[in-house]
Amino acid sequence: MTQAVTEWVAVGYAVLALGTALFAVRMWASRARSRSEEMEQIKAQVLEWNRRLEDKVTERTRDLESAHRRLQDTYLETVTALVEALTAKDTYLFGHSHNVAIYARAIAEELGLSRERIERLVHGCELHDLGKIAVPDTILMKPGPLDRNEFEIVKQHPVWGARILEPLSFLKDINEMVHQEHERWDGSGYPRGLRGEEIRLEARIISVADTLDAMVSDRPYRQRVGLPEAAEEIQRCAGTQFDPKVAEACVRVIRNGRITEASPEERSHHAHEKSGTSRLPAA
Repeated sequence: MTQAVTEWVAVGYAVLALGTALFAVRMWASRARSRSEEMEQIKAQVLEWNRRLEDKVTERTRDLESAHRRLQDTYLETVTALVEALTAKDTYLFGHSHNVAIYARAIAEELGLSRERIERLVHGCELHDLGKIAVPDTILMKPGPLDRNEFEIVKQHPVWGARILEPLSFLKDINEMVHQEHERWDGSGYPRGLRGEEIRLEARIISVADTLDAMVSDRPYRQRVGLPEAAEEIQRCAGTQFDPKVAEACVRVIRNGRITEASPEERSHHAHEKSGTSRLPAA
């Protein structure tokens, strides 16, 4: 009898222990579910905070971009005013930039450049002499050849032009054209002495177009030459002053009639026609 009671007591303890264990498991499971729910709530809160933060960042970014565009627009208006002021100092320069753009476009088309790239090149032509706004009038409009000191001053105009355009990040490619258009294929140009393909292709094109217009235009200190003579000179300077491919393309468009000589009256008309207008690229 005693043994049976002992066994029943042992069974009772086992049942009690099992019940306690089951209760503990249930409590743990309940707490786990509660903790899981808390974690989900925390996760939802964090996601909501992140969403709100992203919205605020997006809003501030739009505000900053808008302010940046307004600043660029204002600065671009200033650059346009400088171009017009430069034209007022020397009317030859506006007609010159117009002609350089025409020649550069024909050369670029002959080389197979894309339409978008050609349009940027044209804008570069319009601005390539921008730095001359810093050249004293006594030098800029001197009726005869420049002396060494005067020429050293003029040689700084690509640097000045690039500095003026530097704040306009969307004109970075045009800035490089302005800065490099007086570099030479053989490395003897200025301001940095770049050579060969270190020079941006558009700048190499502007260099040829700029020289072409200088040769076929009347200046106070010399008479212009005809297009055939200019083509011969450009061909002679291929590989030294000019990129041979660009020089050859220029000679081809001259000889096939895609570049023709403008009369003095036409040049004067172009200069006055362009005065007071701007085709500079927008931001």
